[in-house]
Amino acid sequence: MKLYDVSQLPVMDGEQLVGIIDESDVLLHVYGDEARFRDPVSVAMVSKLEKLDVKSPIEALLPVFDRGKVAIVMDGERFLGLITRIDLLNYLRRRVQ
Repeated sequence: MKLYDVSQLPVMDGEQLVGIIDESDVLLHVYGDEARFRDPVSVAMVSKLEKLDVKSPIEALLPVFDRGKVAIVMDGERFLGLITRIDLLNYLRRRVQ
């Protein structure tokens, strides 16, 4: 994750989003038993997901970020991507240039 400057990843089963995993999930899962690095991702991922519709207003991101989450953007049941705080900051910064 560090190699590619990624702090969280979607977990997919084919085309379906089934979870999300971040650095904290991995750390908490393996701490004290490094052999757990061999466990399937499903054991450490978060599967209770808060999703935003692609048509949601930008203001809908703020409560998600306030809860310490990443925004999961969907078009119906189709996963489109993740939006992080840094993504939003970069977007806002580019709007003033």
